[in-house]
Amino acid sequence: MNRFSILLARVMVTGTLVAAAIIAVGLLWYLSAHSSELPGDHIFRGEPKYLENPVQMARRAFEPGVVGERRSLVMIGIFLLLLNPPIRVFLAGAGYWMERDRLYAVISAIVFAVLLVSFFL
Repeated sequence: MNRFSILLARVMVTGTLVAAAIIAVGLLWYLSAHSSELPGDHIFRGEPKYLENPVQMARRAFEPGVVGERRSLVMIGIFLLLLNPPIRVFLAGAGYWMERDRLYAVISAIVFAVLLVSFFL
């Protein structure tokens, strides 16, 4: 393996571990506060509108009145987990470009564009 492949692997593993740690802390915090409540899953309420796409989810998680809520920490972790693939594809494309492998750089750019479009729709 060359240095760039190792860098890509480290970025992916580190991003996944950081996101998982944030989700775990948020989940433990949420469960510590809501462990005595009965589940209300017998009534279907649907998902909140802000969970429809990652951009709205991140906007909601970082709103001044919401930051510090238990669910916002879990949402931030999920958002970071969703950011991992686009970051990896972007870095792979940049690495291919620096290695002068134009075909794979263009393919990576197309995949990155598809990921960005799907992120915002």
